[in-house]
Amino acid sequence: MMELYFYEECEYSQIVLNTITNLKIKDKFTFKNIRENPDYATELTELTGNVTVPCLVTADGPMKEAREIRKYLVTNFM
Repeated sequence: MMELYFYEECEYSQIVLNTITNLKIKDKFTFKNIRENPDYATELTELTGNVTVPCLVTADGPMKEAREIRKYLVTNFM
């Protein structure tokens, strides 16, 4: 199970969320909205040193760039 740190108003988070929806892979993620749950923002800071979203956490560690995340998802789930 992968974790996605995001918030709805972030245009870069929307790129990743739309990719997940289009690939129909929502069931592979735990979604962590840092604006709805401050504990998620704390987790993200501890993990990466800041609260920049989107951040996808895989078995290989965190990914922070929307384009990099989208490329990873398309490559692995298309």
